[in-house]
Amino acid sequence: MKRPSSHTRLLSRVAILDVVWGGISPAAAFLLRDGVIKAPIGVAVYCGVALLASLLVFQWFQTSSPLSRFYSIRDAFELLKACALIVALSTVATFVLARLDEAPRSIPILQFMLLASGLLGMRILLRLWNTRRDGRMPDSSTKVEHLLLLQASRLAWFFTKMVEELAPGRYQIVAILDEEPKLKHRSLNGYPIIGTPTELEKVIADYAMHGVRVDKVVLAAQPEELAPGTLDEVGRVCRTKNIDFEVLPERLMSKEAPARDDITVAPQPQLETAIACKTGLRLDRPFWKVKRVIDFLITAVIAILISPIAVVLCALVSLDVGIPVVFWQRRVGRNGAPLHLYKFRTLQTLFDRKTKERREAQQPSPIGRFLQRTRLDEVPQLWNVLSGDMSLIGPRPLLPVDQPEDFSVRLSVRPGLTGWAQVCGGKLITVDEKNALDEWYIRHASLWLDAIIVLRTIWMLLFTGDRRDEKAIAMAMRDIAQSEPAGLPESGLPESIGSKAEIKNEPGGLINRVETVSS
Repeated sequence: MKRPSSHTRLLSRVAILDVVWGGISPAAAFLLRDGVIKAPIGVAVYCGVALLASLLVFQWFQTSSPLSRFYSIRDAFELLKACALIVALSTVATFVLARLDEAPRSIPILQFMLLASGLLGMRILLRLWNTRRDGRMPDSSTKVEHLLLLQASRLAWFFTKMVEELAPGRYQIVAILDEEPKLKHRSLNGYPIIGTPTELEKVIADYAMHGVRVDKVVLAAQPEELAPGTLDEVGRVCRTKNIDFEVLPERLMSKEAPARDDITVAPQPQLETAIACKTGLRLDRPFWKVKRVIDFLITAVIAILISPIAVVLCALVSLDVGIPVVFWQRRVGRNGAPLHLYKFRTLQTLFDRKTKERREAQQPSPIGRFLQRTRLDEVPQLWNVLSGDMSLIGPRPLLPVDQPEDFSVRLSVRPGLTGWAQVCGGKLITVDEKNALDEWYIRHASLWLDAIIVLRTIWMLLFTGDRRDEKAIAMAMRDIAQSEPAGLPESGLPESIGSKAEIKNEPGGLINRVETVSS
């Protein structure tokens, strides 16, 4: 999840040793290959470029942000990607500046290997040192409960880490039983897998013979994941041996999921089938595939042409409201998937960056009003179009609380920068009218209609502003009234399509106080 604007920093933490090693690694690569540096000037240029590239890339990837004690595989992959980018940038830039004819082709490969191994090795050593320093010896005076785990799952791995971290002197995991016979004699986080759950009684007796009493059996999986009859057998053995039995998922979380503020719809094939059955609308027309190609090509050209304007807008926004210059808001995209919609910031953050005092005034500055009036604040949404999350023409993406009662049709296509509802009223129409106009567009979508929407959008921005098109609104409302509700056929598909999701607003929530992207 992205950070709010008030918690975003311009510069991230960068370890000096990382940057220094990024600059030294090319020289180390030359020494490793040839034993000497034959062209000191060229190698020095290479090292200088690599040093600068390391500083920029480490800033971008925030490679020094993860805590060394909790360094993970995900953090290691991010570091490897940063190392690959550093090598690519330094190689290309050095070739452009000095050509570096003396550098063999193996130098970039050696540079990557040295850079990645040095940075990862340093972090592994730091993690081992921190773990050893923070390790706690169990208290010999405390009674230790012996646990036997069922199922070698990811939840079991997580539970073993929790026991080691939170209660090393209170609980001790003796072994794991798993239904897969091929896992026998293997281990999970150092704990042996010694059999299957059906062998529970024998395993308990074996440990008792060695002087270890199993005090509790913990199922680290959902009960339905076990083979039929296994759970009953485990319960019988625990009752017979007077051993506690616990289902870990039921202990950690409730069966009922909490209310969410997003919207769930069926997968795309089911959604298309449902809409086609109820409305006769087909979403598999070649038009929608052609539309995606046209969106990408036109957006790429527009992005190149207005890039100088975008740079100027970035400078104006940074002077007006500060860093970061781009505001994001989570909206509902195609098929109900979360969509991060981007805009240039036009309002101050809700909380002051330094004092964290809450700002009550949320009025845009003169620059912000200019950006909102001219829609230039929506230039960053070109990235949403290029990435495939949005289209140039389509229903505008809305917040979950702003979704109409029946949203299945409007969420069946990619949302757009502008649409039929925007050129037929914009902010002057109701939610139901907006939904009717969006559904009318989806039913009658064509390249000709898209061209009309583009021309009307330009005319609206330059001359008229938002105006209600009563004829288009009446036609859309009549069209949606004559059609059947866009729900699901009686085929057992999820009932969330065509029904409003239950929204839970926390008291004092700021969902409507955040800088709202105008529809």
